[in-house]
Amino acid sequence: MNTGQTILTIGALVLLGSTIVTVNRSSLSHGVILQQTEIGVYAVSLAMGMIEEASGKAFDEFTAPDATGETDVATSTTQLTLHTALGKETGETYPNFDDFDDYNSFNASPRTVYVPGVDTMKIRCVVGYVKETNPDVIVNEKTWHKKMTVYVTGTVTQDTVKVSTIFSYWWFR
Repeated sequence: MNTGQTILTIGALVLLGSTIVTVNRSSLSHGVILQQTEIGVYAVSLAMGMIEEASGKAFDEFTAPDATGETDVATSTTQLTLHTALGKETGETYPNFDDFDDYNSFNASPRTVYVPGVDTMKIRCVVGYVKETNPDVIVNEKTWHKKMTVYVTGTVTQDTVKVSTIFSYWWFR
């Protein structure tokens, strides 16, 4: 093998090596993106599940079914729970909440969900009254509308997914 063939062989090996490094780097980056996407999908699913679960409950403790299954109809906001008392009532524990604002208790002690092979996620909920004219701002007065914001934070990624919903009280006769 002469000098020209040796230089060509070395050049081919350098080109092959750089191609392999580029492919490996691209593959690794693709794997990280896939994992981050999977974590994001799980986080959104957990947040939406929490919202659906809470939305299936009564609007307020006053309108929640009693021991006989009867419910009261709220005709005035004065009958509703004070904004400072939103959260679970004495003796209530998750998942046996009976009204929407009981989920405000997740603000104090987040729920932890382990997703095998992906991440451990903490779910935290905040519930408060909002006005229909400005649903982004929690108010310190009783209204016919409550806003729930669910925060899902991964322990590996440290990213937080934030999902909100408005739950309104309607009664038709």
